[in-house]
Amino acid sequence: MISAFQAVAKSRLKTMFTLGICAAALSGCGAGSDSVAGKIISGGQEPIEISPETFAPPVSCPPMQLKTNTFLIMKYARGKEDQAEGLLYQATIEDWANTCTQGADGQRQMKAGFSGNVTPGPAWQGGEVILPLRIAIVPGGSGAKPLSSEVLKVPVTLGAGAPSEKWTLIEGNLTVPANESVKVVFGFDEGGR
Repeated sequence: MISAFQAVAKSRLKTMFTLGICAAALSGCGAGSDSVAGKIISGGQEPIEISPETFAPPVSCPPMQLKTNTFLIMKYARGKEDQAEGLLYQATIEDWANTCTQGADGQRQMKAGFSGNVTPGPAWQGGEVILPLRIAIVPGGSGAKPLSSEVLKVPVTLGAGAPSEKWTLIEGNLTVPANESVKVVFGFDEGGR
């Protein structure tokens, strides 16, 4: 029979042994070149690399502004302007959004998305519509000249008598200068101004 003293001593020895093993195992974490910092180990699988950018604060994007009276294009057959039966199609801009990332040089790279609808009119025979969408990056203040301005062509195939067709454009090639207050102005530009 084991005395009470021996039982307590055995229990303490077992606890100290367990703590020693745990301390030895934990002391290896983060030491040397085989560090597990920046990795997640899950369920016996290989470590998953975690990018530090995942936890970086969001990069602010400039506000987007639809230029007045540029959300709609109504195209008519020649000689039938402003007559309902002469309407070829009408196109609208209905939604937009942007997201930015920080470049190494301090400039922000912006991805902007736009969408809308094209609806055929009674005179439409079917075919492709090319929508001219202008995107300009304009500094703050009134009367400022754009830092950049570009007309993007959005092709939309539209059948005769078809229901309206959704169009979408995502432009990821926009650069916003560092430390400058700017806005993104956009809209349809039929004249290429």
